[in-house]
Amino acid sequence: MRVLFGLAAGLLLLLAAQPLMPAYRSSRDVLAPPGRGHLLGTNDIGQDVLTGLLHATPNTVLMALAAAAVATATALIIAGVAAAASATIRNMILRLVDAVQVVPSILVLLFLGTLMQPGLAGLALLLGLTSWHEDVRVALAMLRRELQRENVRFARHMGASRTYCLRRHVMPAIRPALAALYIQNIRQVTLRAAGLAFLGLTDPRLLTWGGMMQDAMDYLYTPAWLWLLLPPALALTSFLLIMLLLTENDPAEARA
Repeated sequence: MRVLFGLAAGLLLLLAAQPLMPAYRSSRDVLAPPGRGHLLGTNDIGQDVLTGLLHATPNTVLMALAAAAVATATALIIAGVAAAASATIRNMILRLVDAVQVVPSILVLLFLGTLMQPGLAGLALLLGLTSWHEDVRVALAMLRRELQRENVRFARHMGASRTYCLRRHVMPAIRPALAALYIQNIRQVTLRAAGLAFLGLTDPRLLTWGGMMQDAMDYLYTPAWLWLLLPPALALTSFLLIMLLLTENDPAEARA
C-alpha cells in the first residue's frame, strides 16, 4: 500500500508543478544537440526534449494509474459476482472470461486505437477495459478463500450481512494481494499505451513517452536519435523498473 500512496503523491506533485514548467513550444533551434541552452537537445521543430519529458510524465503516469484502476476494479467486480452466484452462474461467468481471453487484447487495442485515436481519458478507459480478464480467476480464488474462513462463517452465523463481511473481513485480508495486482496492471498498461503511441494510434496532441519515441523514428539513422529516442525510452524503462523494485520490496505485498 505504501507503493500506491507513493505513486499518488508523486503524481500530485507532478500535476501541481506542471503550471510552473516552461512552455513546450517550437523555436529556431531545430535538432540542436544537448548543450547549455537545451540540456537534452531539441526535436525537429525546435521543442526542448527535457521540457517535453516533464510535460509527458504526468500524462503517462496518470493514464497508467487510471487504466490499472479500471482493470483491477472490473476484475474484482466480476469475481465478486461469480463468488456470490450459484455454481452454474459462476461457471457461465468463467466460460465468458475464457472466451474473452481467446481474443488477443492487443488486436482489439490496435483496431480501436486506429478507429478512435483516443486521448488521455479514452486511452485509460480503453486499456482498462481490455486488461481485466487476466485477473478475474485470481481475484475469484482470493474471494472464495476468504469467504470460507472461520471468522467470516462465524460472522454470517451471528447475523452479519454479506456487505459487512466484505467490508470488515474479506477486503482487508485481500488488500495486499489486490495492491500487487494493481501494480502489475500498471506495468502492463504502461507498456501497451507506449506501444499504441509508438504506432501513432493515440491522439497526436497527447504528449507521452511513447509518442516522443514515435516522433524520433524519422531520425533513427542520424545522430539526433541519441537525444530524441533515448530520453523517453530511459524514462519508460526507469518507471517500469522502479515499479518492479518497489513492489518486490514492499513487505505487505511480499506477504501476499
